[in-house]
Amino acid sequence: MFRKQFIDVRDACALAQGIVDTVREPVLVLDQDLRVIAASRFFYSSFKVKPEDTQGRLLYTLGDGQWDIPKLRVLLEKIIPEHGVMEDYEVEHEFPGLGHRTMCLNARQVFYEVGEHTNILLSMQDVTERSVLERDKDELLRQKSASSMMSRHFPKCSSHISWAAQSELKRT
Repeated sequence: MFRKQFIDVRDACALAQGIVDTVREPVLVLDQDLRVIAASRFFYSSFKVKPEDTQGRLLYTLGDGQWDIPKLRVLLEKIIPEHGVMEDYEVEHEFPGLGHRTMCLNARQVFYEVGEHTNILLSMQDVTERSVLERDKDELLRQKSASSMMSRHFPKCSSHISWAAQSELKRT
């Protein structure tokens, strides 16, 4: 049913662009040479770039080279050609105008029934805030564990420290 509905190539292209524009995260459609064929509205707004500065350009040259990231090269040039898909691939990078970001990348190679060419769908989610919260949580758990160990090994010291802290609070 789905295939029969899109006999006209223009209709299929319109559907594909509609899907890319509907997704609420930055998405790129790349050709086999890693040139941008299409990008989602969220890609343009998130990375503050224009369609005319993006479409047809090599991914690594976008935004004055801000996408020339070694881990991204590994993903697109090694992992995707060998496996066809990669999910939850984290990349940390300093983006001009955005600062340090942790991006969770998902990529999938698209094969077609007719022809030899392929495309790559690349979606990205900014998980910077989540990563910072996870690091903070891990640090707090580490501190709690160290404090717990101290109170087990030095119970008199910990009760004295607790008493001293309470006395100080009462004075203020």
